[in-house]
Amino acid sequence: ATRTVDGLWNTIGRIIGTFTPAECANYFAAAGYDAD
Repeated sequence: ATRTVDGLWNTIGRIIGTFTPAECANYFAAAGYDAD
């Protein structure tokens, strides 16, 4: 497991890249942040 702030941000950056724009839109819509 990463134990530094820089390492944590690098890991977050890699994880975010695994989500598609459609998945992100679905997440926000389900959370009540639908743009419509």
